[in-house]
Amino acid sequence: MTLEEKIAALSTDPSVPRLGIHGSSQIEGLHGVALGGPGGWGGKGLEPVPTTQFPQSVGLGETWDPELLRQAAAIEGYEARYIFQTDHQAAEWDGHKYRRTGIVIRSPNSDLARDPRWGRSEESYGEDPFLTGTMAAAFVHGLQGDDLKYWLTASLLKHFLANSNENGRGGSSSNFDHRLLREYYSVPFRMGIVDGGARAYMTAYNAYNGIPMAAQPMLKDLTMAEWGFNGIICTDAGALTNMVTEHKYFTDPDVAAAGALHAGINQFLDRYRESVTSAISKKLVNMAELDDALRGVYRVMIRLGLLDPPEMVPYSAIKGTAPVWDNEKHKQMARHVTQESIVLLKNADNFLPLKKAALKTVAVLGPYADQVALDWYSGTPPYAVSPLQGIKAALGKNVRVDFAPSNDGNAAVKAARGADVVILVVGNHPTCTPAGRSARCRATGKRPSIALPLRSSRKNWLSECTPSTRRRWWF
Repeated sequence: MTLEEKIAALSTDPSVPRLGIHGSSQIEGLHGVALGGPGGWGGKGLEPVPTTQFPQSVGLGETWDPELLRQAAAIEGYEARYIFQTDHQAAEWDGHKYRRTGIVIRSPNSDLARDPRWGRSEESYGEDPFLTGTMAAAFVHGLQGDDLKYWLTASLLKHFLANSNENGRGGSSSNFDHRLLREYYSVPFRMGIVDGGARAYMTAYNAYNGIPMAAQPMLKDLTMAEWGFNGIICTDAGALTNMVTEHKYFTDPDVAAAGALHAGINQFLDRYRESVTSAISKKLVNMAELDDALRGVYRVMIRLGLLDPPEMVPYSAIKGTAPVWDNEKHKQMARHVTQESIVLLKNADNFLPLKKAALKTVAVLGPYADQVALDWYSGTPPYAVSPLQGIKAALGKNVRVDFAPSNDGNAAVKAARGADVVILVVGNHPTCTPAGRSARCRATGKRPSIALPLRSSRKNWLSECTPSTRRRWWF
C-alpha cells in the first residue's frame, strides 16, 4: 500500500481499489439494520432499505433474556450481510439495486444509563453493569455468528467510556476513581470484548479524568494489554477536532492526530487526512506506527472474509432476489421480542388480562395511540402496526373501539365516559419531537424533567429537550 492508501484506510472504509480490496464501512444497527428511519441512515439521495426492526435497546434489556437478544442480533446480521452482498453482485429486488457497503455494525451500546433524563438512555440496556454486559455479549454473539473462522458481521461497541456525562459532553470530563472504572463503567465493554468476542469499538466524546477518550492510554493499557483487544478503535464523529477546540487538550490538529494514533485509534469519523498527513511529515508519527494501527483494521476485514475468495466464506450463500426480511420467521421474532420487552409495573385486583367476552366498548386515547414512533437509530421497518391497529385486530369486530385524537380533549372525555375500558398510550417522543430529523437535542442533550408533555405540539415537545452542545451529527 502507498502512503496515500494507508492514510485513506484510516477512514471508516478501508477499501483499497488498486489492490482489489473491498472493505466494509460502518452502519448503524442498535436494534435492527438502520438504512433509513428518522436519522436518514440510508444515505443522502438513496432510498431507504426496509429492514426488520426490534424494540429500542432499553426494551431489549427489559426482556432479561440474553438468548433472545442473540437471536434478534443474528437476524440483524443476516439482513446486513444480504444487503452488503447484493451490493457486490448488483442484485436487484423490486427494481432496486442495493448500494450499501457496511457489515461493521455500530452496536451494541455498552454505555450505562444512570439517569432517564440522559439524551441517549434509550440506547442502553440499563444501569446495571452485569445486565448490560451480559446483554451486550449476547448481541455481539448474534451479530458475529457461530462460524469458527468467519464472522457474519462485525460488532462495534460504543461509546467507550462513561459517555453518560451531559452538558457539554464534547469537551467535558467524567471523573471517578479506579474502583468505579473497574467495577462499573468498564464492565459492559469488558464483557462485550472478552465474553462476546467484539473486536471493534468507538471511543466517547468525553474525557476520563481529564484525558479525552480518543487519546486515553487505557485504550492500549486496558483493552489491549488486559482484555486482548486487537481490532478497530474509531473516534466518534468530530472527536479529533474536539480534542483541540473543546477539550483544548492538544494545541493543533496535527498533534491531536498523532496523539490519537499513539493511543490506539485506527479509524476516524472526522476530517483527519490533512492532519494525519501533516503529522507524518513532521515525524510525529512514523510508518511503523501507521502500519501497526492498520493491522487492527484488516484483522477485522479478514474475519469478515473480505480478503478471501467469496466461495470460501459460508455467508456468501446469503444472496438472491427476494428480500430476506420479508419472511415469517423474522416477523414472528420481532413480535416475540416486542412482547417480551413489555414490563407490567402493577396489576391491581388482577385487572389484566382483559376479558374480551365482557367488553362492548374500548376507548383508545393518547398522542401515540395511532402511530409508531421511531427513534433516531431506527431503520425503516417493512411494515408497522400502531397500538390502535393492534388493539382493533385483537378485539375483533364485536367490540367497538373509539379513538380520540390527543388534541381534542372533549372527544377524549366523551370516549372515556362511554367505554368499559380506557387504554391510554402516552410518553415522550424518542427523538424529542415528532418531526424526527430536526431532533438534535436527543443525542447531546438531556431532558430537564421526565414529566409528560401537556400536549403533543411541536413547540411543547421541543421544550422538553435542552441542547447541551451544538453538534450536527452523532453516531
